[in-house]
Amino acid sequence: MTIRYPTLFVLDFGVNLYIFLDSDMTELMQPRKPAPKKIPQEIFDYRTLRFVIGIIAFFLPFIVSVIASTSLSSISASYYTAARDAFVGMLFVVGGFLLAYNGHSYKQLIASKVAAFAAVGIAIFPTACADCNSGIMSVLHYISAAALFIILAYFCLGPFRKNLRDQSGKKGLRNKIYLFCGIVMLLCIVGIAGASLILSSEVVEQLRIVYWGEAIALDAFGFAWFVSGKALGVFAEPDEINKIF
Repeated sequence: MTIRYPTLFVLDFGVNLYIFLDSDMTELMQPRKPAPKKIPQEIFDYRTLRFVIGIIAFFLPFIVSVIASTSLSSISASYYTAARDAFVGMLFVVGGFLLAYNGHSYKQLIASKVAAFAAVGIAIFPTACADCNSGIMSVLHYISAAALFIILAYFCLGPFRKNLRDQSGKKGLRNKIYLFCGIVMLLCIVGIAGASLILSSEVVEQLRIVYWGEAIALDAFGFAWFVSGKALGVFAEPDEINKIF
């Protein structure tokens, strides 16, 4: 009786040691499994965001003009036509993508967020029309539109061209496109504001100055961001191309 418990302890220890060594040796003898591939953390490449934003912005004037089926005094005037849902919806989509876009610095992050809210502001604060009074809603609309185009011009003239100055080839081509589009957007803003101050509202509406200014600015914005998406070899070197599909 006196040696029973020590004997059981020794036997139990020996069995457990054998199981441990046997399982360990079995694992060593088995071929190693390849390490699982790391899943990319990015759901959307920033270039893809630019590409999508650019396409929507570029075609927005054409789409709302076709759906409206009437001569528009401005792109924003489509809010009062059959194109209202398309106009508001596309601006919300652009705003959503701008909200997701963070740029490459804290300054760009803040700028893209302000631009996102400005795009939504254009949609939810309707512009003034012939049959409605100009109030705080239209003022907020104009402020939102000016803020959006100024910020977008900033991206074209600043961040997009940061590493492209004095470059040749397709990088140099992109640098020139961004510069051109940024200047066009600023000229459109100044042109619309100047025409509204100098000319009568009847002349501005008759010549559709606001419409053409907004359409050209949107197309400049859309084209610049489309190019920055680097989805086409026309605008990007082989090692830069963003293979979306």
